[in-house]
Amino acid sequence: MQFPNIPIVVLDTETTGFVPRVHHIIEYASMRIEGEKVVDEYEQLIHIDEPVPEHIDALTRISTADLEGKPDFAAVSAEISKRMGADTLIVGQNVSFDIGMLKGEGIDISDRPWIDTSMLASVVFPEFESYSLGYMSTVLGLNHTPVHRALGDVRATLELFSQIWERLLELPPEMLEQAKDVMSKSSPGYAQLFAALPKATATTKPTWLRGISKDAKVLGKTHSIALSKPPIGTVELMEEPAAPGVLQSILDTAAADTSTVHWIAVKNLESTAQRLNIPKNVRVLYPPFLLVDPDGADKLIAQDTFTSDEATLSLKIQWYEATSQSDFPIHGDEQAVWSGKLACSDESPRYTEQFKDLPSVILLDHRQLLSFLADPEHTAHGALTDAAHIIIDDASMLEDTATKAYGWYCNLDDLRAGAEGNSELTKFLDLLSLWAEKTRDSQDIRYLAPSDLSKPEATGLHSQLETLMQRDDISPTIMRQLSHLDNILDANNLRGRITYIEQRFNGSVVVQGVPEKISLFLKQHLYNTYPTTLLTPPNSANLLMEILPLETNKVVNTAICDSVAPNMNLAFRDECELADLVADPPAGKTIVLVNSKRTIDDAFVKYSKQLEANNVEMICQGFSGGIGRTRAAFIAADKPTLWLLTPWAYEGVSLPPGVADTLCLFALPFDHPSHAILSIRAGHYSEPFMAYSLPRMMHRLFRLIRTFSMQCADTGEVLVMDNRIATKRYGSVVKKYLETFVGSNEKGEDQMALL
Repeated sequence: MQFPNIPIVVLDTETTGFVPRVHHIIEYASMRIEGEKVVDEYEQLIHIDEPVPEHIDALTRISTADLEGKPDFAAVSAEISKRMGADTLIVGQNVSFDIGMLKGEGIDISDRPWIDTSMLASVVFPEFESYSLGYMSTVLGLNHTPVHRALGDVRATLELFSQIWERLLELPPEMLEQAKDVMSKSSPGYAQLFAALPKATATTKPTWLRGISKDAKVLGKTHSIALSKPPIGTVELMEEPAAPGVLQSILDTAAADTSTVHWIAVKNLESTAQRLNIPKNVRVLYPPFLLVDPDGADKLIAQDTFTSDEATLSLKIQWYEATSQSDFPIHGDEQAVWSGKLACSDESPRYTEQFKDLPSVILLDHRQLLSFLADPEHTAHGALTDAAHIIIDDASMLEDTATKAYGWYCNLDDLRAGAEGNSELTKFLDLLSLWAEKTRDSQDIRYLAPSDLSKPEATGLHSQLETLMQRDDISPTIMRQLSHLDNILDANNLRGRITYIEQRFNGSVVVQGVPEKISLFLKQHLYNTYPTTLLTPPNSANLLMEILPLETNKVVNTAICDSVAPNMNLAFRDECELADLVADPPAGKTIVLVNSKRTIDDAFVKYSKQLEANNVEMICQGFSGGIGRTRAAFIAADKPTLWLLTPWAYEGVSLPPGVADTLCLFALPFDHPSHAILSIRAGHYSEPFMAYSLPRMMHRLFRLIRTFSMQCADTGEVLVMDNRIATKRYGSVVKKYLETFVGSNEKGEDQMALL
C-alpha cells in the first residue's frame, strides 16, 4: 500500500443511530499511519446505559451483552484522543458522520483537517456503480474483516485510501496542477492531501478517465410496426406486451419514415437511451437539468473558495470534459451543487442549440416534452410543426410525469447550495426556512390555504422574493425555482392546485404545487394540438381515467400486443410468507418487492443473521443504503441474494440483462392511501378505489414485470404472493390482467368491464 508522506489516522465508529447526543457510540476503531507505515491499531467496544436497538444489533452484530463490562466513553476518551494523534489528517468513509458523533460524546475534532474517502473515490473510480464501502470492498478485493465492525471498516478504508492515492499519482502534469489549484481553495484536509502529491511522472491521461461504465443493451424481440398519425383530437392507444423490444422497433420504424417528424417521449431518457441502439438520424434531446451550463461551470471553477463538494465537482467537470450529468458520477451532496450552480436552464445555449437542424426522429424525456408544450415562448415551438407526430412510451406513467412537468417546485437544499457566496440569497433562504418550519408545524405534509399566504410572514417573504428576483447574480436554475416559489406564494394561484410543504425522509424540505386535474392540461397542450400516440399496457383503454377521461376520442391499436413475455414464468402463492422465502430462498438472485419500509426493516432485523449463516446475502433498501448503493451490491453479489425494496423504488431501477432470476411480489403495489397528491385526486371519483386506485396499481404491475423482463436471465420466475388475489373480488381481475402479458388470456376481456 502507498500513502502520502503525511501523518494520517483512519477512524470509524459504530453507533446506535444517526443523531449526536441522542444516539451513542458503541465501538470505535482507528489505525494511524506515519512515515507511510501503520504505527498503531486500536479497537474498543463502549458501554452505554441502554439496550442496543435490535436493528443496530443486526447491522453491527454488537449486542447489549457484548457491551457488559466494557468501559463507557468517558473512560476511553483520553485513550482515543491519544491514539488519534494531534496533527494527523483525519480519514474516513463518510467521515463527517463520525466527526459529528465523536463531538456528541465530547471529542471535538470538527476543526481538524479531514477527507472523505467516499467522495474521493467518486473522483478517481468513475467506473464504479456505488461508493459504499461494502461495494468497493467487493470489487477492489479490500480486507474488510470483520465485515460488520469498526475495525473491519477501518482496514477496508485504509486500503481504499491507498488505492485512491495510487490513482492520484497517475495524474499527468496539467491535471495535477488543476487538482492542486482547486483543492488549495477547498477545505484544509483536501488542501493538505493534494499538496502532498509529488511531481507528476505520467505523460498521458490515466486509463481510468474513461468515465462511467455502461450496461449492456437490452434489445429484445423485433416487432413489425406500422406508424400512422391519428387525427388531432383523437388519441391512438398502441398496446404493447411486457417483453422488451417494442420501443426499439418503434424507433427503427420512425427512423425509416421521413414523411413526418416523430417526437418519441420516454419516462427515463438516460437509461432508455443507454439500452437502445440509436439510429444515425435520431437525436437524443437532453433536458436542461441533465446538461452542464458552460457559463455555470466557468463561474464555479473560477471561485476563490470551494466547499469540499464544490471542489470535487469542479475537478470532475474539468477532468471528464463533461457536457451532461451522465459523463461522470455525481455523489452525495454534489447533486445539490449541480442543481444550484451547474445545470442548464430552458434558456441556456447548450440546451437550446439541440433544437437546431432537427432530424426526423427526436427521442426525449416525458417531462421535458410536456413542459415545453405548455410554454409558448419555448425554443421547441419553432421546431414543432404541423408535421409532428408525438409518441409517448410508458403512458401509464403520464399522470406522474405530467404532475412534475406542470408543477411548481422549490427545494430548499438546492437553494442552499446555490446561495453559497451570495449573502442576499442566503438571508432570504434563512427567512424562507423559518417560515416553512413554522407553517409546517412538525407535519411531514402541510397543505397551504389562502389564509396561510395572507399572514404578514408570508406576504413579507413574497415581497422580498420579488425584490430578490430582480438581481442578475443568481443562476438560472435557482431563478427558476424562485419563480415557482413566487407562484406558490400568490394566494390567487391556489385554486385548482394541490399546494403544500413537505419534509422528506432525508430531512430536506420542499414547497410545491401541482394541478388537481392533469387531463385538462394534456387535452389542451397535447391531444387537441398534435397527433398523439400513447403506448399503453394491454386492455387498458378504460383504465387511464386521469389522463384520458371516458369522453376522450381514442382508437385502440392492438397490432403488437399478440405476444406475452417469453422469458418469464408466472406463479401465484397466496399462502407464502416472507419467513417461508427466507427459510427456502430461490436459487440465484431474487428481487423481493414489499410495500412498506417497516416490513423491510423488520425483515433485516429478523433474518439477516440467519441468511448470512446460510451463505445467502440479504440487501435491504434503507439498511444497506439507498437505491444506487443496493443496486450496485445486487449486481456485484456472487452468492444467493435477496434484495428487498419497495415497488416504487424498483420501477426506476436499471439493471444489466440477465442479472436477476426471480421477482417476488409480496403485496399488490397500491399507492399509499395518504399520498399528498393521489389521495386528493382519488376523491374526484364516485368510486375512488375502483376507478382510480385499482387501475394505477394494475398499471404498476405491468411496469414492474416489464422491467423485470429486461433484467432477468433466460427464464425468469415471477411469484405473486398476495392472498388478496384469492380473497378479494378484484383478485380474479388482477390475475387475468397479469396473464395477458405473462401468461394466456384467450378472451382478452376488458378489465374495467370485468370490474
